[in-house]
Amino acid sequence: MNFKKIAIALLLAGCASHPMAEPIRQDNAPPLIPTQAESSQSTINAQGFDTWLSAFKTKALQSGISKRTINAALSNLKPNGKVVDLDQKQPEKKLTKEEYLANVISEQRIEKGRELMQENKALLDDISKKTGVEPEYIVALWGLESGYGANTGKFSIVSALATLAYEGRRRDFFESELISALLIIDEGHATMADLKGSWAGAMGQCQFMPSSYLAYAVDYDGDGRIDIWNNKADVFASIANYLSTVGWNKSDDSKEKALMHWNHSNYFVASVFELAGDIK
Repeated sequence: MNFKKIAIALLLAGCASHPMAEPIRQDNAPPLIPTQAESSQSTINAQGFDTWLSAFKTKALQSGISKRTINAALSNLKPNGKVVDLDQKQPEKKLTKEEYLANVISEQRIEKGRELMQENKALLDDISKKTGVEPEYIVALWGLESGYGANTGKFSIVSALATLAYEGRRRDFFESELISALLIIDEGHATMADLKGSWAGAMGQCQFMPSSYLAYAVDYDGDGRIDIWNNKADVFASIANYLSTVGWNKSDDSKEKALMHWNHSNYFVASVFELAGDIK
């Protein structure tokens, strides 16, 4: 086995059950991509960040990332204070389940979901037949995660993950995700410029963390690239592959468990069921 694959397998084994859920959402926050703050209130010690980055480069090299990728991605890297602001921001009020659902499921989102279900029917039916994941759930997750691809985030994934790793609240987790992001670049799946997403490191129209991309993302159309940013076929197939891999089947119980693996929030899981039912 390739040394890089061994390293990433170990990293994936050490991650949370689904790495994109816990760092970026709580039950009282809607599953939407935050916009960047107008200005940052956070200050980050530049010397401390550079010291952390130097040690991280050594760790990345030991994990099998090439010097070429490390130098290209991490040279002159600066922390993003806006990321720290968003990570530290706490909601003022805990929403009830009903308030949460009303916040994330609008008539506009339902109608758009129905429209897109019909527009992509042949593709969704084929993916559903291969994976066992019903089309309405694929579309519901697509809608909740990124507004059907409209809101994927504009943060540099490498910069965001490095900032969060240095911040230290969940350093091991974010360092692991940063190494996964570097491996995506190193193996030619995407360029540094391609890796854009949310402030917490979730990428593309299905909002996969880098480790989830490596574990579950699919090149459905066989064009040689797994493109969860621009290719709907890859987005749909990647969502379905994730769910089917973690135990999705026809029972509601299995669906709930698979969705809890995707996102640990009971409110989020309830919103997927409701939106899927509304757009079916």
